[in-house]
This record gives sequence, C-alpha cells and structure tokens, in this order.
Amino acid sequence: MKEFKNKITKLSNNSILTFKIFQPIYIYLFVNLFLISGCSNINKSEDINICSKTKLPCIDSNEYVLFITNKGNIKLELYGKYAPITVGNFIDFVERGAYNKTIFNRVINKPYPFIVRGGDNSSIGNENKFIDTKTGGKRYIPLEIKLKTNNLPFYGKEIDAPNQINNIQLKHKRSYLSMARSKAVNSANLQFYILLKSLPELDGRYAVFGKVINGMNIVDKIQEEDFIIEAKRIES
Repeated sequence: MKEFKNKITKLSNNSILTFKIFQPIYIYLFVNLFLISGCSNINKSEDINICSKTKLPCIDSNEYVLFITNKGNIKLELYGKYAPITVGNFIDFVERGAYNKTIFNRVINKPYPFIVRGGDNSSIGNENKFIDTKTGGKRYIPLEIKLKTNNLPFYGKEIDAPNQINNIQLKHKRSYLSMARSKAVNSANLQFYILLKSLPELDGRYAVFGKVINGMNIVDKIQEEDFIIEAKRIES
C-alpha cells in the first residue's frame, strides 16, 4: 500500500509551485470567483455556457490531437463537453507548440502497468513554455470533474463520496488521458498522463479529459526519455 501511494504521489508535476494554495471549494463554476466574474446572480438550474464565463482557455466540443513521437504516432480524442477548461488549456498549449520536443518524463510499467506521463519541457531547450502569454505568469487550472447527473462540472475539490465516484462521467480507464498536478487541487498546468491500465483509485482525484483512440500500442512501448517530436491539432 505504501508503494502504491508513492506512485500516486509521483503523478504530480515536478515544477516548484510557489503560488498560494487556494482553499478548495465544491460549487459550480459560475460562482467560483477564482475563475468566473459577473455570474453571482445566475440560478444554478440554468443552462450556463461555461466558456463564456471564464477567462481561462475553454473549448466545449470534441477535439483531436496527434502526437508524433520518436516511437510512432498517437491520436487523441478530447472531450470538451465534459471538461471544457481542461481541454481548452491542453489545446492552447498544443497550438503554441508547448509539447513539441518534450519528453515523457515518467513511465511506470513495472511490476505492473500504471501510467506514462508527458509534457515536461524542463530538459529540452531554454524556452519556458509554462508561461501564459496573456498574464506573463504560469497558468494553473482547477481540478475539473463532471458527474453524469449534472449539467456542469464541479471545480476545485476532490470527489470522494462513493455515490458520486460511481457517477463520474470520465473515469481512469486504460488509454484515457488525465492531468497531472501537485498536491494542490488547482495546480494542473502542462503535464498529463496516459493510463496503461484502469485505475479506479484515481477517480475523483485527477481530471480525465480524453483518450487515445489510435496508437495505444505505441504508448505501451514508450520509455522514460522518449519524446514528442510534434503535437498538433487535427480534424477527426
């Protein structure tokens, strides 16, 4: 059990997080003052367009990304309908070339399959791709988890109630894509991981936002220090 907890801890970004850790909140996006402005009078039952209410990159449609790696090509499908801010953040980095020439900095596949983590650019080149061009600082996004029975995702707190965990829209299954983060729930940035096996232990703790739809055999071959040559947004 101790070994497993250590592996989960290693999913976190290696970047030093110097920002203040926000008090987790378990409310809808439109009343989260960290993300949204001008929405305090909106009734929770209304159909809210999340992307019109946040200053963060946001995409509420399915998107597709191709990773061209030194081992082969990997095609991703991203679910903006269920994780619009997480998908918007990821696509923004893709289009800015932030994943180009970045390494897979952690691969855990022994003694059993676990995860492949990517998005680390600390050892390739001198350009800091973590910087948000709009703010001039690092951009962090909140933990974003949608339940099947809710119209909007929840933000800013881990989900641990069994009835809610069973109701999560996107779960940690083999081939799925999720955001890495530090211990702080609102600290996801650039790094992501791909599941090598189903890991329900992670449901409600990390934000799943897509899956590998072609090239999972390539993912299985990836080792630490393998790298993404280019990541690009593509048509379906």
